[in-house]
Amino acid sequence: MFKERQLSFKSDRDMSRKILFLLIALTFITTSISAIDTSKTTNITIAIENAFSMEFYTDQNVVYRDIVPFTNVDPSKSIVYPDGRAEFDGKSDVGVVCKSNAGTLWYFKIHAITNPPLTADKLQYYISQPYDRNTGAQADGTITQSPKWYPFSSTPTSVFTAGFHDMSNLPFGTLITINFALNPSGLNAGQAYSAAVVYTMTTAP
Repeated sequence: MFKERQLSFKSDRDMSRKILFLLIALTFITTSISAIDTSKTTNITIAIENAFSMEFYTDQNVVYRDIVPFTNVDPSKSIVYPDGRAEFDGKSDVGVVCKSNAGTLWYFKIHAITNPPLTADKLQYYISQPYDRNTGAQADGTITQSPKWYPFSSTPTSVFTAGFHDMSNLPFGTLITINFALNPSGLNAGQAYSAAVVYTMTTAP
């Protein structure tokens, strides 16, 4: 009787082992089935258009665009400002926005083309540190000369060199503001004078 009970106990234990083994096997099979996977790939290609441009900018503090008038010039003064302008009025005559995504160094140049007898040096310009319109802070580029009045040249003169953030400055660009003045000495009453100021954005120094 004692031996029969031992055999029965042994049989139960074997059965438990078999059940445990079966459960482990089923778990393994289930795990293996759930881990089956397949995949496909979509390749994305990106081509960015080149942007390297200039445009005029105006607001309540930037007065003119492509025409800057000097009318009723007082010949007794050594320096005359455009119509409606005054020294330290907090405004600028012209604003030029330079935009680039080229990621390369660029330069902003200006020069004046005058109709005789007017000469380029009779016109003067003033440029202060430009603005990064993406941040609202000053641009990290460098103006070539300290801010003060300089006579125009008849050949392109570099006045600003782009900084790191200016080299890729989309979407809003770098704003360069320019003021103009005229030295009327030697100019005759009744004579019409005119000039064209040329702005150049270039990668050439």
